[in-house]
Amino acid sequence: MKLLYVTESVPNRDPQLGDGSSMIPYEVILHLPADVAVTLLTFSGPVPVPAEIRARCATVHEIAQRGDLSAFARSLGGLTGLGKHRRSTPSARAAAATLSGSNDATLIHGPHALFLSHHVAGPMVLQTVDPWSIRAGMDTAIARTFRPAYRLRELLAERAERGLPAKARLLTVGAQDAAAWSAKLGRAVAAIPNGTAATAGPRRDRTAPVVCFAGSLNYGPNVDSATLLATRIAPLVWREVPEARFVIAGRQPTAAVQALAGPRVEVLANVPSILDIFQGADVAVFPDQHGVGIRNSVLEALAAGLPVVASPVAARELPPHPLLNVVSGQDAMARKVVEQLRAPRRPHSPPGGAAVQAAGTARSWDTVAGEYLAEVRAAVASSSPAGDLSGTARQL
Repeated sequence: MKLLYVTESVPNRDPQLGDGSSMIPYEVILHLPADVAVTLLTFSGPVPVPAEIRARCATVHEIAQRGDLSAFARSLGGLTGLGKHRRSTPSARAAAATLSGSNDATLIHGPHALFLSHHVAGPMVLQTVDPWSIRAGMDTAIARTFRPAYRLRELLAERAERGLPAKARLLTVGAQDAAAWSAKLGRAVAAIPNGTAATAGPRRDRTAPVVCFAGSLNYGPNVDSATLLATRIAPLVWREVPEARFVIAGRQPTAAVQALAGPRVEVLANVPSILDIFQGADVAVFPDQHGVGIRNSVLEALAAGLPVVASPVAARELPPHPLLNVVSGQDAMARKVVEQLRAPRRPHSPPGGAAVQAAGTARSWDTVAGEYLAEVRAAVASSSPAGDLSGTARQL
């Protein structure tokens, strides 16, 4: 099969400049079967195309983005998608039209690239990590000012999504988001959760108990979670375990997150490997109050064999797991953290151990890539006279 893979940003796992949206195509491309010839169409940015991605793709096409000032004006001050207007150039539209015509199918990844679906020829699959109208709805709910503007942006996003081509198959990450998006648009949406490598390993020696939090620290809900952990939950823990240290780690921490650092709170920016953080901790805490999709950091902590204390929002869509403690409220979370810190230290589960694999929490990227490919093949089949609409991803 010849596949045109369109991504809104360069597929990468850069610890500072990468994100969930760039991670998924990076892993999917590398785990697609060898008989899939990939043509990558992406948009240039601060991260160059990794050598391993160039080696895996038959060809790579990078399109320059429009300048911020011009994009801002075209997007009506951000109301109609600043990211989309950075990418919506004549060159991008022409490339999508030409390249899609010479491939068997097109897979477009990311909400800021979905506009190209109107210029694609042939079968197509559209994937968005978080449906933009749902993400905008979350922003509206937590906005402290200018709520009418946020609400207008939400409505405009939903209107744009309703205009997506009827022939396209729609994908997102979380099953709850897929169900909500399907209800909004009145059409089928499939959910394909992300993969997680089983990366448990030995704990590092340390003198004081360590509590950790990990996530993108320039993302509003994560900023709120880190603040809640350091200012509300940590003081409750210190009443019982005064020697406990808190480590907040992730990419691009905002000034508000950096200000949380203190004698017993460490803020680590752009860590090369989140596994190092999990192997140096006794428990991970995720006190999320807002969010969409499935939280990758919780899955990664569990895959590392680390006990996790999570709010219901942080644990959304996760099955029961022997290391996962789902509790509500700051007091209850603090008590559960203290309980974990006072428990006898034990080594992390070995890779592939029962705790890591429990309840099917660990999904390989080979499995995920196979599910994406099944959706692409279903799109191709549905465009043929047979009209076979089968697919292995969970349809809602």
